[in-house]
Amino acid sequence: MNILYAENATRMAKRIIEAANSLKASGDTILVFPHKSVDGDCVGSSCAVVLLFRGLGAKAYVCMPEKLPENMSFMNVEDCLFYPTADFKAGDKIDGSSYSMRMSVDCSEGHRMGDCGAIFDSLDTVALDIDHHEVTNLSDDYKWIEPKASSACELVFYAASKVAEELNMALDKVLSPKAAQALLTGIVTDTGRFTYSNTRPETLTTAGCLMELGGNITDVCYNLFDRKKPQEFMISNTACVNAELLLDGKLAITCVTEEMFAKFNAGKDDIMDVVSRLRDIDGVELAVVLREVENGGIRGNLRSKESFDCTALAGIYGGGGHKRASGFTATGLTMEELKNDVIGRAQSLL
Repeated sequence: MNILYAENATRMAKRIIEAANSLKASGDTILVFPHKSVDGDCVGSSCAVVLLFRGLGAKAYVCMPEKLPENMSFMNVEDCLFYPTADFKAGDKIDGSSYSMRMSVDCSEGHRMGDCGAIFDSLDTVALDIDHHEVTNLSDDYKWIEPKASSACELVFYAASKVAEELNMALDKVLSPKAAQALLTGIVTDTGRFTYSNTRPETLTTAGCLMELGGNITDVCYNLFDRKKPQEFMISNTACVNAELLLDGKLAITCVTEEMFAKFNAGKDDIMDVVSRLRDIDGVELAVVLREVENGGIRGNLRSKESFDCTALAGIYGGGGHKRASGFTATGLTMEELKNDVIGRAQSLL
């Protein structure tokens, strides 16, 4: 762990311990918020934080904006998750307990949390945040935002390590095997099995520590990358076959409609591998997958090689993320209109 990480991890660890002590005294619950369109990093980091707080004697839940994807069921974290019902409103009790504190991981803004964002924004208490996305406000002493980190899970690991030091506890007493598995899931997700440029020496060291704590990297990699249901295999391959190579082969783009999902009886998460497969084609600098979502919206997922900043394109549509991996949700356009608009804007950026 480098010096900057160590300083920030210690600061965050002290805040976590303070929060846990306050929650134990009040009997209240802390809600941990991931972003919508959940992935391994936001689920892994939020569940690990919940397990960390519970290990310190506090009540905690992840406030989930959507159902846990099937390919993450191996994590066995359902007991950490709280799904607000349609009639749930700010201030309602959770398992008979009030929630008076919030923490966000892998995001820091309520509008990125789906329907859970209203609950997040309703809490005006001091909020903790651990994130690795670039944002404008980095000054809050209760936030740790480190864009150079591989993942939110890596930062949570550092914070948990400092919690152990502050409390003079062994690390395996602070991070359970389930928490280690959750954190390893996020790191593997956001590094693409340690193949992306955000993989640093300390990232591999962290992964090794998590394996020693009980994380099973074979299970993580198989379930996230290799395991395929028949309908997932079919729609994924169809989306790839339908892809177009444009702009002298620099852009690969494909569209996935509701009719395609229905034809193969597939779920929205069944095409998660497509955008990376398209990016890996020789000559492709930017890969784009557009898929229809609820309420007439269209979700765009972007992946790129070193020469293209995905956030520049995603930001045009109100999205964001990382330079090599970003996303957005657009409304008010048909699939064909959005596809043509993306192609035109990509042409000016490539």
